[in-house]
Amino acid sequence: MMLTSLADKKIYMASKPVDFRMSIDGLSQMVTKNKMTWLHDGSVYVFYNRHKDKIKCLFWDRNGFVLYYKRLDNTKFKFAEMTEELASVSPEDLEIILSGFDPSKVERQNLLTHEAS
Repeated sequence: MMLTSLADKKIYMASKPVDFRMSIDGLSQMVTKNKMTWLHDGSVYVFYNRHKDKIKCLFWDRNGFVLYYKRLDNTKFKFAEMTEELASVSPEDLEIILSGFDPSKVERQNLLTHEAS
């Protein structure tokens, strides 16, 4: 679980693995080079290593960058191949990916709402 709510965030995932020696400056340069979004708009940018066992999420939070890092033990992150350099991912899919599951194989349940009669 991330420190901030993902519900109202745009999320972009890199289509190719990145060098995990990069930190905030290197990853933010990759985002600005893409020019698809504005780096300081609160969007979450997701990067993974070539072994797909580590993920870094970069986002701007009020007055500075946050870098979230997660490493899985004895398994790999699962996600679909992407064609865009930075592909849009839903908040729900990112939560599933960060939990170590494949979003395409998770059965989705409709949320039940209780409406007063």
